[in-house]
Amino acid sequence: MTSNQSNAEFFETLKRLIEAWCDRRSFRPLSQILGPYVSFNGMSDGWAELGAGLKGIRAVDADQLTPDERVVVENLIRMVDAVVQRR
Repeated sequence: MTSNQSNAEFFETLKRLIEAWCDRRSFRPLSQILGPYVSFNGMSDGWAELGAGLKGIRAVDADQLTPDERVVVENLIRMVDAVVQRR
């Protein structure tokens, strides 16, 4: 993700996930991602924290996700990993 549009798409997708989890009261995945999401600083460490939150959701809270959400989480993890590896 090098362009603003890609970043915007990433965060719009993440926002939709967070809103879906809020609507369903899926607190476990929310607890893993809200801290890194609201404290995101745009730097490598911020991206790494988002990645860690998403990976925690994948590892611990997959049972809280719909099949489509699992795919989205995987895609977001790949995007974060690409950003962190480039920096």
